[in-house]
Amino acid sequence: MSKDFKAPLIIFLAAMAWLNLLLAWNSRDLLHKGYQDFTIFYSAATIVRQGLGHQLYDGTTQYRIQQGFAAAANIRTGYLPYNHPPFEALIFLPFSLLPYFVAYLLWDLVSLLILLLLLVLLRPSISVLPRVFVGHWLLASLGFFPTFFALLQGQDTILLLLIFGLVFIFLKREREFAAGCCLGLGLFRFHLVLPLMLVFVLEKRKKVFFGFILVAFILLLISVAIVGAEASWNYPGSVWRMEQMMERTGTVVASGMPNLHGLFESLFAHLISRSLSDALLVLISLALVVFTGFLSKPATAKTFNLGFSLCVIVTIVVSYHTFTSDLSLLMLPIVLVADHLEGGRGSRGWIRVALLGPVLLLFLTPLHMFLAFYAHPYSLMAVVLLFWLGAVAREIARTATSVAGQ
Repeated sequence: MSKDFKAPLIIFLAAMAWLNLLLAWNSRDLLHKGYQDFTIFYSAATIVRQGLGHQLYDGTTQYRIQQGFAAAANIRTGYLPYNHPPFEALIFLPFSLLPYFVAYLLWDLVSLLILLLLLVLLRPSISVLPRVFVGHWLLASLGFFPTFFALLQGQDTILLLLIFGLVFIFLKREREFAAGCCLGLGLFRFHLVLPLMLVFVLEKRKKVFFGFILVAFILLLISVAIVGAEASWNYPGSVWRMEQMMERTGTVVASGMPNLHGLFESLFAHLISRSLSDALLVLISLALVVFTGFLSKPATAKTFNLGFSLCVIVTIVVSYHTFTSDLSLLMLPIVLVADHLEGGRGSRGWIRVALLGPVLLLFLTPLHMFLAFYAHPYSLMAVVLLFWLGAVAREIARTATSVAGQ
């Protein structure tokens, strides 16, 4: 990166980080009262710690626990439901020993350390990162609204970002079984992991699949030990009922999701039937996954990074649930695309615009705030992701053709 470009970039990231921090400052009273998503992890861990694992998905129990530390969050009509798999509650057990707000701040500190660890782990595998200072990495993380929003909400997506990073590293080193085991550890966000696993299945990565299944089975046994066989069996139904409840109460609004689900809800909710919309959504999502598996399978050393970037972008686009904080996973493809261009590949102007234009929009905090808090719907961000998906796919094809012609 040239010095002429580096200084404006740092200024831009600093401005975005300042806007994000301003949002956090203005939200400080709400955070003290327990409005953030960290509520569900803290309450789930508290329930398990009290030996009530069999009541983990009981609404009355969750409400009672949350009233103990977030009673002032009166904007909610009820409790904020914990709908993640049982085993994830174990991660937050140590935090449940602390007062709520202290635990929230400590989890954010751990998340920041995870971001630093990710930088250290990725440096040997991505040529551009050894030249990135730790301070600049943190500035970029805080300037990227989805990552900052994950910190603000106390979400777990930064941990999933680390897992995706490890999957990338192991695949690049051709350690597919280890990659599958790592991906299995991300099943606490199964809706963001299963599409990626499906792409790997289409790529016929058998060792990835076996590692994934092994870890999934172990996590299933842990979950059964926590909540019991009956609650584990009823978990899918419980999640679906919670989904319906959150839609009725407005806790979850599909048009606020920056993915195909949200885009379909925004565009077709009043034009076609729900069943037809869902059918089209499933067909298009499957088509994108199959397309990704087909395009990324014959990856060479020069297209592997872009291929993995495409896998992550498609995973986010087709996931049934994608929220603002989930877009923090895009930090990995952003770095990989930047590395591709920094290496002197794809140097033509229109290619840079197509690959970097969506990145600029994703980093534009005012755009996120405008779509999320004022204009609605935030699902329009899916248009940016779809354009970027197409640009990355086109660049993979161009690079592969160039390599084949040498």
